[in-house]
Amino acid sequence: MRRTTICRSSRAALLALAAVPLTWTVLPAQDTTQAAPAAMSQLPASHTVARGETLWSIAQMYFADPLLWPEIYRLNTNVVEDPHWIYPGEVLVLAPVVGVVAQGPDTVAVPPDTNAAAADTVRAQPGDTVPAVPTDTMPADTSQVFVEPPPPEPVGESYETMFDRRRSKAQVVQDVLRGYTHQPYRPLRSGEFYAAGFLTENERLPWGTVLGQTTPSAIIRLSDRSTATVYDEIAVKPPARASYHVGDSLLVARIDRAIQFGDWGEVVVPLGIARVTSVEEQQVLARLVTQFGRIRNGNLSLPLEPFKNPGEVRPTPVEQGLAGKLIGGRDERSIANAQQFFFIDKGRSEGVVPGDVFEVYRPAAGELGSPSEEVRAVLMIVHTREHSSTALVLEINHPGLDAGLPVRLIKKMPS
Repeated sequence: MRRTTICRSSRAALLALAAVPLTWTVLPAQDTTQAAPAAMSQLPASHTVARGETLWSIAQMYFADPLLWPEIYRLNTNVVEDPHWIYPGEVLVLAPVVGVVAQGPDTVAVPPDTNAAAADTVRAQPGDTVPAVPTDTMPADTSQVFVEPPPPEPVGESYETMFDRRRSKAQVVQDVLRGYTHQPYRPLRSGEFYAAGFLTENERLPWGTVLGQTTPSAIIRLSDRSTATVYDEIAVKPPARASYHVGDSLLVARIDRAIQFGDWGEVVVPLGIARVTSVEEQQVLARLVTQFGRIRNGNLSLPLEPFKNPGEVRPTPVEQGLAGKLIGGRDERSIANAQQFFFIDKGRSEGVVPGDVFEVYRPAAGELGSPSEEVRAVLMIVHTREHSSTALVLEINHPGLDAGLPVRLIKKMPS
């Protein structure tokens, strides 16, 4: 009965069983985890990354060992910023890695020791014998597989998306700055024109009345007054002998207060813009498209004044410009701040147009020990009436913008 020696090492046992035929012909074991020097000489010196490849797969493809990917990364740190991200088209150097792998230690196969007296033995049973493997049918050496280069990238079309390559920090900053540098100049925008408000100048305006929101409330309201927001539909009672049509725009506003001095009438504060969607017998329905403040039952509506876009022209500095006085702020606040609205006593009849720039100043008293002239704020005209205008505070140097302070024109829009 034949006795078979089993090596104590699992790897040596597998190599011995695969290589030993019944004729006891010992074949040299082949280590497929490391490439032979002859095979390394046939590998290319560089590799062009194709879609879907990683450093792990490239190391497996060329060196039959994916754990050699750090060697490829160390040779290509000038190309690869992060070893977890490589991109199609990058050229990776492989030549130094080929030399490192070729100089590795050779694996020596240990033949089974048939004369060892202390070796473990087993007794083979009938039918347990392994058939001999002919030497001419041994599998080919897979360590010398010819690797074809990746196909070239198509010239006419590209499938690269925003996820294929990460943007650098410099590119992100350049895109942000480009959005500001190429932004067209606008001396006045429609939102500033409609949200500014104005003085009635004791003129009888064709006011309508907001009846409220048409959508029933989902919860019980403690008050009969409803609040409407953007895209809500409201019902409006038009004034007598008014003619509204579908598509007309309405300015929803409220009367804030009356000006205490002068013949300026009342302060109109805009709340939003609504567009007429249906005209009925006693009311019109309109949908809110823009909102500046809270809209409630009892607010007023007015046909929207058309906005004339001044384009991209810039105001021109002038000397000895038009002089006037500050009427007061649209909102009652004791301390003025930037982006607030103020009224001046000059309007369309004096040639004031939206985009003109005024400055509010405190003149010198001319007495011993008194300060010189002080510029307190810079205003830009955003809405004009016949004898008054509404201005937006662009710059402020002193929070005390009291009514009656003088103003003067410093920049004029071209006519």
